Amino acid sequence: MKKSLLNIIMIVLVLTNTILTTIMLFVVVPGMQDSNRIIKKVAQAVNLELDTREIDVSDVPLDECETFDLETKLTIALKKGSDGKDHYAVIYPTLLLYKNGSNYSKNLATLTEKKALATQHIQEIVQKYTATELQTNPDAVREEAKADLQEIFGKGFIVQVVFGTTTIQ
Repeated sequence: MKKSLLNIIMIVLVLTNTILTTIMLFVVVPGMQDSNRIIKKVAQAVNLELDTREIDVSDVPLDECETFDLETKLTIALKKGSDGKDHYAVIYPTLLLYKNGSNYSKNLATLTEKKALATQHIQEIVQKYTATELQTNPDAVREEAKADLQEIFGKGFIVQVVFGTTTIQ
């Protein structure tokens, strides 16, 4: 009789353990999977932030920069000013590049291959300005051209856009 009672208690404990394990499987595991997904997303976001730290190229020393001549004379029709006359600007654009950047060689190869794209973007920026605006505030034009090119090639690559010789008529 004692053995039967012990067997019954043992069977009840095994069944209870099985039932509790099943409940845990259906209740706790999905919640843990959701938590795991959230933790994984947060970890990926943190890694993205660490990997995509952009370098502030405004303070890059000149010995860490390289010039890239676009080898093109751009003759650009400027926006009509208050005098109503047509004005033109002739510029020789050059780019100052940060040579210690993480994607320097890849971006340089892309820039070398797509010089025409860079010159087109510079031309589109310059033609939005009048002759007076270009003469009085050329830095604004260069900054806008730099920002436009940085959207294409990344912020840690192009340090400055330089207009070597600028003639305005």
